[in-house]
Amino acid sequence: MPKPVIIITYARSLMALTVGQSLRPIAGKLIGVDSVEWTVLGFSRLCDEHRHLPDPGSRPQDYVEALVALSEEFLDQGPVLIMPVFEDAPLLARNRDKFPKGVTIAASPAAAMDQVYPKDKLARSVAEWGVPAPATDVVETPLKGKAGTFKNKPPLIIKPAEGNGGRGVLRVETTAELEHELAKRSGTQLLQALVPGKDYCVTAMADGKTVFALSAYLNLEQYPPHNGAGALRETVLADAFRPSMQRIVEASGWTGTLQADFRWSGDEADTPMLIEINARLWAGITHSVHSGVDYPLLLAKQALGDTLPEPGKPQIGFRSKLPFLWLAGLTGSSLDEAEYLGQIEESWNQLAQSDITLGDRITGLWRDMTDFETLRDDINAALERSKRAEGAKADIGVDEAGSAALGSLFILSHLLRHGRLPAEVKK
Repeated sequence: MPKPVIIITYARSLMALTVGQSLRPIAGKLIGVDSVEWTVLGFSRLCDEHRHLPDPGSRPQDYVEALVALSEEFLDQGPVLIMPVFEDAPLLARNRDKFPKGVTIAASPAAAMDQVYPKDKLARSVAEWGVPAPATDVVETPLKGKAGTFKNKPPLIIKPAEGNGGRGVLRVETTAELEHELAKRSGTQLLQALVPGKDYCVTAMADGKTVFALSAYLNLEQYPPHNGAGALRETVLADAFRPSMQRIVEASGWTGTLQADFRWSGDEADTPMLIEINARLWAGITHSVHSGVDYPLLLAKQALGDTLPEPGKPQIGFRSKLPFLWLAGLTGSSLDEAEYLGQIEESWNQLAQSDITLGDRITGLWRDMTDFETLRDDINAALERSKRAEGAKADIGVDEAGSAALGSLFILSHLLRHGRLPAEVKK
């Protein structure tokens, strides 16, 4: 049996790089696809080819048709496995029947996804399933002057039913603020009661009936602070979340990877509350793999019908950091976002124009970015905070992925160009 041709989508992301690292040993050929030219996976040594496709967000059907054509191109080389890395997972799951025989989509069945996404469907499902979750009102906006009629009163969380990465999620403190948000937003919104505790990212592998791999992590540091990307993560015990995850799998028939956000005090006497479910891989997939559970490999083997390897056990207390975001957040006011990213933009431009010593320059820049001693201002305060990351593994390094370090600067350049982080790192 020939090794499969594996197509990895959203190649711009560190998530795709992690998937590529996991699947390279079992791939006959590994192809990265994206709607942008310069990508993390495309710059790595892992990728045999990189293909440019339509954007799945703005041109979903064109994207599906292009993927169908691409997969047909390689069917004579063996089975084709498509690994959706991010927001295209539900789209591809719903269009499975458009792909020819011999092409497998590594995603949960659309019928399972449709029970949890958009998020208003999850709010209705958890009530039916009996999974503990915050009280939630589902509201159609724009809406004026009716905030007082809902069962949930401020302070509360308002979030759009569609969207990922924390986009549009806001805590509102007063009725006036809530009415202002309801009047200016459009589409379905959720009004969710506040739950005390911390946010836990819980991840699992399931076979439609049983959770057979489970892990969880906390974001210890974020950048920007409070509502930004997870820059420093730590693996924690997941036992408290198993009953809810098992119930979700049984009720929905979920197969493959499952990622859920919970809010919990950490006290065994308290019940973790389900906040949302993401029908896709998660931004911290690199942390999860390095912590001990190779979810991409498990997902690929399951999708192909191969014998599954041992799931592995998460290393409790394992910490990892996304270096450029972690360092940017350490120094507080002494090194603000604009200054830090301005320096990186200048280095990016130099690297992009270099064609002689590119590898050496990438290595030098990456080590500079991940070496705390290069940050001179506010050193004492920053060092105190940096103790939290002692021993934390960097999510990506030059030695591990070669010139992928240049491609990973996509994250920073995106922030510079668009004023926001890419959705994938907002988890």
